[in-house]
Amino acid sequence: MNMVDNSIELSLNLSNTKNHDNKFDLTDLPTEIFFLICSYITPQDTIICRRVSRLWFRVFTNADTSWSFMKLYFPRSREMRRVAEESEPEPDEKPNWTRIFANVAERYYYLRSAKPRSIEKLDITQDLYPVGCFLWGVLWNYEYANFQHNEPSWTMDGELLVYEDHITRQPVVYDLETKNRVSVPFVVEEMIIRRMRLACGVLIIEWCEGEPWKILGSKMLFRHYVTAFDLDRRPCSNTAASSSSIKFTLDITFRSEWRIYPPGFTTGSDYQFFSAHTSTHYALYLYIRDCSEHPPRHHQEYLTIWDISKPSSYRASIELTEIDKPRPGSSEEGPTIINEFSRDDLDFLGVRQGEAPVLFKILIDDTNVYFQEEDHCWVPDDERIPPRHHEVRCTGFPFSGIGPRWVDECCTDGSVFMNFCPRAGSLSRALGNRPLGFGGGKSKSWPGWAPCWRHEEFPYLTVSDMVDYDAGVRVVARRCHMIDTLSAFTPPKICIQEERNGGSEVEEQDRRFEDEMWKELLGRGKIVGDERWIVGEDSDGKITILRF
Repeated sequence: MNMVDNSIELSLNLSNTKNHDNKFDLTDLPTEIFFLICSYITPQDTIICRRVSRLWFRVFTNADTSWSFMKLYFPRSREMRRVAEESEPEPDEKPNWTRIFANVAERYYYLRSAKPRSIEKLDITQDLYPVGCFLWGVLWNYEYANFQHNEPSWTMDGELLVYEDHITRQPVVYDLETKNRVSVPFVVEEMIIRRMRLACGVLIIEWCEGEPWKILGSKMLFRHYVTAFDLDRRPCSNTAASSSSIKFTLDITFRSEWRIYPPGFTTGSDYQFFSAHTSTHYALYLYIRDCSEHPPRHHQEYLTIWDISKPSSYRASIELTEIDKPRPGSSEEGPTIINEFSRDDLDFLGVRQGEAPVLFKILIDDTNVYFQEEDHCWVPDDERIPPRHHEVRCTGFPFSGIGPRWVDECCTDGSVFMNFCPRAGSLSRALGNRPLGFGGGKSKSWPGWAPCWRHEEFPYLTVSDMVDYDAGVRVVARRCHMIDTLSAFTPPKICIQEERNGGSEVEEQDRRFEDEMWKELLGRGKIVGDERWIVGEDSDGKITILRF
């Protein structure tokens, strides 16, 4: 009998112990001892304890007891963080901790069991002109497997999921918490949406016209634009805090629109572009491949940084002559270019891709742009000298291009066959573990870290991971390329990591999702979410939402 069974048996024995002179019950123990005993049982057991007797029901459903259970079992849950961020509520508006604790305990039971409480499917428009990547796959022992994936046509941040409805072909914002849907005021007729991205409360839609505006030889050039919207999600003013769930309202406001790379570019793989944004800045990297048959080839590369903090009603896609474009410095100025980097500038900064591009993604913060690069010895490419192992690197530099350059790189350690990342996992580093010799205070999702989570358990390759930094929860999707060729009994791995003991330990629970969950979530090689849900795309092109 384990410790949990012993504690439950002790509790039941104490509750049934009777004496003619005195009655003794578990609930009569001092508060410290009572919660010490409860710390050895699971949150689900505390819910079961409500059924022992009427006295136990009153004690285990007491608001103060439930509040203490929340601090004991789920100190980093979003409900506890929400209370810490809010001001002291009025006495008649205090949260219903009895109901909240029961809901959170149920959520974490399903999460830790790797069993979703429910599965939801969304039909979306299949993108015809996706934004591609550089390194498509790896080849080992005559077996080919996906290495990088095209970006999905949907995007998500927090509770908000944005996708293009397959019937109306209209971008829709879906609030996963309230299950409300709001259409984005964006006209999609005669337009092609290349990519949507939601971050920092700003929705970016990158699109082009449906017809080319210029034809050069066999190339059809399309004008490309970016349209930005502000998404304001806030609690309803008439919502009582005592409710188990808070109602929210969502406002979508047009911010601005601007044109990217005025000469235009094609929708094919000869024009690759990567972008990132915050609430104040937008960065675009454009790679134009020289498709001539004879070397030397001259690939073009550009990096442009915009300041998008100033709203403007000016629509670049409508007023093509730019006669009515607002003057610089005016209140309607809108997005402005603050710096442009040529191929030589990128070469000087050490991020020019050249003949063999290995760029994984770009990221930005308030003042810097970061290039995350990745290369693998199994990538089949005659133009590349393959590295010895799987390498990842991140290079950061200021928007101005003047100043110190940050370089963080990592390579798998070991032999050519068995290699492991010498660093801790992404969640461990987010909780405070930093690379050797780095004494800064940067943590969590700082974009300057090299994406070494990709090879932290090589030969398993981490396809994607969902990290809820605040809750200390991580869901990892890994695929083994080498062992799959030797054994049919090595399924793709999706595991759960969770912070324990106040952040001093990180436990990876050996509980995998069912095998069919791989094709339900990893059709596009990307999962997102938090402690409440996981969102991915299945092999049929439908969005899959696992709710816990």
